Amino acid sequence: MDMIYWDHYYNTTLLVNLLIITGLFASLRLFSGAIAHINASDELLRKDNPAFGISLAGATLAVTIMLSGVMYGDPESTRTEAVLVLALCGVLGIILMALTRVIFDRITLPDISLRDEIVKGNISVAIADAGNVLATAIVIRAIMIWVPMDTIGGLTAILGSFAVSQVILTAMTLLRMKVFGFVNKDSELQNELKNGNAALALRFSGQKIGTAFAIATAARIVVYEEYEILSILAVWFLASIVVILIWKALCFIAHRIILFRVNINQEVLEQRNIAVGALQAVIYISLGLLISTV
Repeated sequence: MDMIYWDHYYNTTLLVNLLIITGLFASLRLFSGAIAHINASDELLRKDNPAFGISLAGATLAVTIMLSGVMYGDPESTRTEAVLVLALCGVLGIILMALTRVIFDRITLPDISLRDEIVKGNISVAIADAGNVLATAIVIRAIMIWVPMDTIGGLTAILGSFAVSQVILTAMTLLRMKVFGFVNKDSELQNELKNGNAALALRFSGQKIGTAFAIATAARIVVYEEYEILSILAVWFLASIVVILIWKALCFIAHRIILFRVNINQEVLEQRNIAVGALQAVIYISLGLLISTV
């Protein structure tokens, strides 16, 4: 027994935190359905809708990623404080992910109704939706680790960092869509998603998640100062842009090596080759993850 560490007080707090997380999971199915005005039970059980299942699975995993940033809390906090902080973080995180879905629906993909496409069973749109919430969760997790949650300044920093990250993620996605339309004269990314191109959806989600890892890396570079929030947010923005450029360069090199002599656009757009789309997604995510651990 001496080889097993057990702190009754601290571990009891962890068990209470786990119960809170379980409660959030239990409510997530109903919460996701309510946000999108969808009957979750109907989609999952009667229609066997795979698109809704993918979307809900993405949201569930996103909540897990987000809450992992505050699961253990501050060892110096009281049990009540730790539990309240976790509950606050969980609710706040779910609200922020609901907000990012609105941004994704109204600004990033204005020609696509996420709700309507997912109800119709469009797996490609569901993959893009899952990638979007996962990217947001990665950034929120990094912010919650970076910023102390028990102060008003910390809450302000979280909301400010979220806003900055959404500006970057949205701008980068819109830029990719512009480039996509320029390179592929007869095709638009939104139309490809609406028409069920799962290979493109995988690549699209991989790019977004990889970008999120690059943004999250800024939390390892920028030193948090509670009384200089605006300056910190400006530095966060600049650091994120620099890391994204480095990530993009590494992705370019990796694609040239791993997909040597492969006509990527033909495979993804014309043949809808899911294998190539999935491989591209893994390249984007893997390099983003590696950069975030440096």
